[in-house]
Amino acid sequence: MYNAECLRLLDNNHHYSRLPKDPTEDIKEEITFLVDKGINNGWITKHEAAFLTQPDPKTPYFYILPKIHKNKHPPPGRPIVSRIGSILEPSQFCDWFLQPFVKQIPTYLKDTTDVLALLSTLEFDKEKEQLMTLDVESLYTNIPQEATLEVISDLLNRSAWNYITPPEFILDLAHLALIRNFFEFDKNFFLQIQGTSMGSTFAPSLACLYVDHFEKEMVLTEDNPHVNHIKLWKRYIDDILIIWKGTREEATTFITWLNTLNPFLRFTATLGDPAVSFLDLLITERNGSLVTEVYYKLTDRNTLLQFQSFHPRSLRENFPVGQFLRLRRNCTEIMDYKRHAQRLTNKLRAQGYPDHLRRRADKRARVSPRETLLQPSTRTNKGDTLICVTTFNPASNMIKKIINEDWKILTSGGLPFQRHFCYDTYLLIASITINYECSRYRFSKRE
Repeated sequence: MYNAECLRLLDNNHHYSRLPKDPTEDIKEEITFLVDKGINNGWITKHEAAFLTQPDPKTPYFYILPKIHKNKHPPPGRPIVSRIGSILEPSQFCDWFLQPFVKQIPTYLKDTTDVLALLSTLEFDKEKEQLMTLDVESLYTNIPQEATLEVISDLLNRSAWNYITPPEFILDLAHLALIRNFFEFDKNFFLQIQGTSMGSTFAPSLACLYVDHFEKEMVLTEDNPHVNHIKLWKRYIDDILIIWKGTREEATTFITWLNTLNPFLRFTATLGDPAVSFLDLLITERNGSLVTEVYYKLTDRNTLLQFQSFHPRSLRENFPVGQFLRLRRNCTEIMDYKRHAQRLTNKLRAQGYPDHLRRRADKRARVSPRETLLQPSTRTNKGDTLICVTTFNPASNMIKKIINEDWKILTSGGLPFQRHFCYDTYLLIASITINYECSRYRFSKRE
C-alpha cells in the first residue's frame, strides 16, 4: 500500500520525470565550477566553499507521510525528500540570504505567538464580518520553478545589497538546487520538474516569496474587485487568516474568483461558523473580541514525551512547564485554560509524569501574566559556545561528566592525560566543532 501510493505520486508526469542514472557526479561538477568561481572572485570563504561541496554526498531519498486527517482509505501521502548531507545542500546557503526577505513580507506571520499578538489588537463585528481561513493546496509541489526563480531574481536585484556574495551567485546556486532537485526511490532516480520538495531547506522561503508576489499583484491591490471586503489578510506559509467584511455569499464568490487567477495556486476555504482553526489555535468571537484556545485535530493522539525516556532528567522534569505555559498563552480566557489543563493532566499521567510535577507546572502557568507569555522570546548571547553533538548512548552522562571535570585542562593548551581520556578523544573534544558518535570512541579511566 505504501509503495503503491509513492508510485501513484511519482507517476505524475507534470511534477516528476524518471532519470536514466544517478546524476550526483554531474551536479557535483556544476557545483564545483560555481564554488571555484566564487572562491576566485572572493565572493565566498573557504569555509563556505567546503560547506557547499560535499566530498561524499548522500543520495536524496523520497518518502511519504500519510495524511490520515483526510479521512480517506487508503490515505493520500505527503511527498518528502530527505536532502540532508546531499549534493543539494546549496539550498541551505541560499536560504540564509532569502530569510530576511521573507520576514519583510507584509502578510508574514512568524508563529502562533505572532498570531495571538495580532488578534489581541483587533475588534470584530460578528454582524458584518466573517472569520475565514484559506489553505493553498500542495503549495510546495505546485509552485512553478522558472517563475519562482524570476521572483527571487527581481527581489534580489531590486534590494539594497550589503553582502560580498553578489545576487547572481545566489541565483546560480538557487537555480541549480531547484532545477536539479533529484532523488531516489526503490533504486530508481527521479527529477522534480515542477515545484520544490518538502525537505529542501529553502522550500518554505521560495513558497512564501512566490505567494507574496501573487498577493501583491492579484489580491491586495486596487485591481481586485473584492479588495474592500478584506479587513485582514495574514499568512503563515500556505495557511491564510482572513477577516471578511461582507456576507458568506460574497465570500464564496471571492474564493471562486481567487481560484481563477493562477493555475498553480488553488485555495480551499473554511468560513467561521462560529469558529475557525488556524495553526494550533481555535479562534472565535465573544463580546466583540476574538478569543482563542488550543485546537486539537481529530487525529490528535497522546504523543507527549514519556517520563521514563532516556532524555536528561532536567528536561523531563521541566517538560510539563512548557506544556502548561503554552496552554495559558493560547487560551485567552481562564475558563478555557482550566478545561484544557485537565486534558493535559490526563495525558501527562498516561505518560508516567508524577503529579507533583504537573501541579507545579499548572501553578506556574496560572500565576504567569498572559501578556508576558505573548512577548516574543529573546535569546541572550552567551558569547562563543562550544557545542558537542552526539548520537544517543547510555554513556552520554559519563562523557558529559568527563568534559565538565577536565574542561580547564582541555582549554589550557597542554596535553596532560593523567586521568580519563585518550589522545584521540582529546583532539576530538578540543576541536572547534565536535560531531562524533559515542560508539566509535572508547573512554577509559586512567589510574
